[in-house]
Amino acid sequence: MMANEDERPIRGSAGTVEAGDRAAAPPRRAKQGGAQSRPIDAAARDRIGRGLRLHYAAVLAQPIPDRLRALLDDLAACAETEAQP
Repeated sequence: MMANEDERPIRGSAGTVEAGDRAAAPPRRAKQGGAQSRPIDAAARDRIGRGLRLHYAAVLAQPIPDRLRALLDDLAACAETEAQP
């Protein structure tokens, strides 16, 4: 019979049991893909998308800073010259 998590002894770096020091236990890792992996239905996806659009609407409405616009223009110009044979 296996002991539950609270009853398991804690082992130190040398493999010895440390007396009652639960803080020394390594953190538990999350399961890959979450506890339950199930697809999100279309209605839930729509609600999430609408909420994100509302949340970030103010950020998207702000103008692009001049320095970033200049960098984007430079990048576009470099891409155009590389694309030409």
